[in-house]
Amino acid sequence: MNIRKNILLALASGLLLGLPWCVPSLFFLVFIAWVPLLLLEEQARHHANSYAIFNYAFVSFLLWNILGTWWITQVQLVGAILILLANSLLQALVFWLASRVRTILKIPLLFCFLFIWMGYEHLHLSWDLAWPWLNLGNALATAPKLIQWYEFTGVRGGTLWIILSNFAALKLYDTYRKKATGSIAPLGIATLMLFVIPIFGSYQIFKTIEEKGETINIALIQPNLDPYTEKFDPQNYGRHVEQFFRTADAIVDDKTQYLFGPETLIVEQIDEKNPAASIRYRNLLEFRKKHPKLNILLGIHSYQKLSDKDIAPGSRFNREKNFYYEAFNTALFLPAGSASKPQFYHKTRLVPLFERMPFVQYLGFLGKYSLELGGYTGTYSNRQESFTFVLPDHSTSILPIVCYESIFGPYCSRNLPKEKGFICMITNDGWWKGTPGYRHHFNFSPVRAIENRRDFVRVANTGISAIINAKGIVTARTAWWQKATLKGKIHLRRGQTFFARHGDSLGRISVIVGGFLVLYAAIRKTMS
Repeated sequence: MNIRKNILLALASGLLLGLPWCVPSLFFLVFIAWVPLLLLEEQARHHANSYAIFNYAFVSFLLWNILGTWWITQVQLVGAILILLANSLLQALVFWLASRVRTILKIPLLFCFLFIWMGYEHLHLSWDLAWPWLNLGNALATAPKLIQWYEFTGVRGGTLWIILSNFAALKLYDTYRKKATGSIAPLGIATLMLFVIPIFGSYQIFKTIEEKGETINIALIQPNLDPYTEKFDPQNYGRHVEQFFRTADAIVDDKTQYLFGPETLIVEQIDEKNPAASIRYRNLLEFRKKHPKLNILLGIHSYQKLSDKDIAPGSRFNREKNFYYEAFNTALFLPAGSASKPQFYHKTRLVPLFERMPFVQYLGFLGKYSLELGGYTGTYSNRQESFTFVLPDHSTSILPIVCYESIFGPYCSRNLPKEKGFICMITNDGWWKGTPGYRHHFNFSPVRAIENRRDFVRVANTGISAIINAKGIVTARTAWWQKATLKGKIHLRRGQTFFARHGDSLGRISVIVGGFLVLYAAIRKTMS
């Protein structure tokens, strides 16, 4: 076996897989990116070392992870290295497993790889080390006109399309290499149709989605506070909130119905059971008195006290006041009207190692080892009590999303209410500085709009704030790293898409079929 050739094949796949995340306009490379690694698998699967495929795949996936997500090193080097290595090892294990199953069961690799890989992507959304950033369907996020059918399949449909296209390209190349000229033409036509049909269908769907119905007037503020040097400095907490409300006074008028602020606009923790004890919350109430018809949604840090008998894993301890509490990264919604009560939504998809230590619910002592994030440290709770915001008269609903949660399509969609409304995401993308990280994160927002067919309001502290329509088209946006405001109209749409009703059905089916294949192969191997 030619080791040098195999390493080059592994590196070629890693490069082709990584480039669409480095340069999003090169997304089309993902349709052939797997071909070198699939050729390698065919040559190396009978190697005397049964782990040879795993080793080569690890080289490929490590390059992919480095190219695709190197920018997370800007936050915390140790944590970033752990994430890159863990994800690469997991992907290599999945690819090796697919290769072993096809070898033991003597069935085509396509059948094994398709279900095992898609099942892995589905499961990678659900556990404490979830890092679905590089799920294959995400590579198409910058081409919303090509993926309008995500409202039926979600991102997993993109993964299916990409895998089938790679195997079709491999078959075409293999036919050419064997000089089977009589088969090239029909196979080429079939491969071309595999590309054309989904694209044609997507454009047809795109043309049928109309911008009509009731609209509301919104305003949002992008404060542009550096999370490393400004935002989490205790001496600046009050000044930042005052600046926000001064800006709000300048842009809000009698026609403005909603005002939005970014994630953790209020850094000082607010007691959810007694919010009025916080001076920042009282500042918010004073502002609303001047604009009684205004609905306000913004990000805060909040907490709930715990009794000594009910101490949840990852809870914190207030040494000054001697009580345990759960801390939350929270979206606060304050509907119009002086009698309206605040509504709280807790961020539950938390960044591993930084916002919540993995498996802290089983190993509680891990809670104190979470990594520092721009001067703010500590494990958040992921307990949730409310998934949507609703106006007191139930006329309008809002699906809130906080930062990292926007990567989790099935999680966002399963909370989508049937009632008319829209989606609001609050975030802080300044952690990634001037790297591609903030642009990558932004690209998930149009995908969530398509999956749910709802207008999407994106509010960033630093990053890109935007208004995105239900087609996934950005209609207005702010610039990067600039203090800015944005005003506009969005449509209120009702109902649920197929994806919102049924979730990641492709992923669930893949988990079942892939799990059966792995189990059956293990039994066959044991009995042989």
